[in-house]
Amino acid sequence: MAMDRVIDEIILVALCLLLLPFAAFSGAHVAALLCAIVVACCFDVYPHARLRFAAAGAYELAALFVPEFSALLPVVAYVLFGERFWLVRLSWIMPLAAALRTQDVLLVPAAVLCAAACLMAWRTKRAGEERERYRALRDEQQEASLSLANKNRELMAAQDYEVRLATLSERSRIAREIHDNVGHLLTRSVLQVEALQVVHADDECVRGGLASVGATLHEAMDTVRKSVHDLHDDAFDLRARLEGVIGACGLDDVRLVYDVQDVPLPVAYGVVAVVREALSNVAKHSDATRVDVSVIEYPALYQLIVQDNGSRDGARSTAVDVPTAQAGIGLQTMEERVSSLGGRLRTGYRKGFRVFATVPKEPSKEKS
Repeated sequence: MAMDRVIDEIILVALCLLLLPFAAFSGAHVAALLCAIVVACCFDVYPHARLRFAAAGAYELAALFVPEFSALLPVVAYVLFGERFWLVRLSWIMPLAAALRTQDVLLVPAAVLCAAACLMAWRTKRAGEERERYRALRDEQQEASLSLANKNRELMAAQDYEVRLATLSERSRIAREIHDNVGHLLTRSVLQVEALQVVHADDECVRGGLASVGATLHEAMDTVRKSVHDLHDDAFDLRARLEGVIGACGLDDVRLVYDVQDVPLPVAYGVVAVVREALSNVAKHSDATRVDVSVIEYPALYQLIVQDNGSRDGARSTAVDVPTAQAGIGLQTMEERVSSLGGRLRTGYRKGFRVFATVPKEPSKEKS
């Protein structure tokens, strides 16, 4: 918009200069040109209204007494049309009317140019407003597009999460069905074969056949047991379990950072138990408004951190480190869980209460 105003002002100055050859040229016209340029610069550069009005008023006052200044009044009329009050916008009429007594040949063309200048100023102002509205609309559309993209990503993530949960649930169901039905049938068959072996202990031929059937049933039992264990292990998704624990803890702002590729099942169970207990303690004993849970895998160990932003007064303890012996049952339970995996657990106040646990990938055989 500023560039449009400058272009309009240059056009008006050029048109005003084209009128000067039709009148008796004097040094006052040069002074009027310079003063008009100064007034236009004041309106385009300086934000202070008093300075702008003073410059325009001085030019109009000069035009009252020096008729030659009326030749450049269109420039002043242009810059004044952008002001809020109509009295200020049309103040250029007064020096133009005062110039009627001189019967200057440039009076009528100057009046026409003043009207054209007002029209140009209105057009430029409207164009600037339309551009601003367009930019605002474009920004709103971009914001809406970004918001929609984020919602789509969240929806896709939620769908993937639901599919993963459904898959894991189905694996668990299949494992239970195999264990409860096929496993029991095989166990009963094994017992029946062993009973028949006792009954036909004297018949070497029958006993040999029953032994072969029994071995086959035992092999089938081992295969079923291994398949059930594999299904159960595959059905345990640590991230899904942690997200479920976070969703059920009753806290509004819990953020999970998960960077684990493969974790043994005992460690996964321990992590879930520690996180569940830590979040329960935050909900019961802390004034925290946010909890950060991070589970990270390193080359030699697994690291778990549960950090809240509760105050010292609202935390479980005002001590920097909370010894396990002085902690509550919940913290002692977490310590026992981590120790059983060969790891270490530390709790204390670090800009909020913090639970820090590390579990080596190869648990030490000697546990203190």
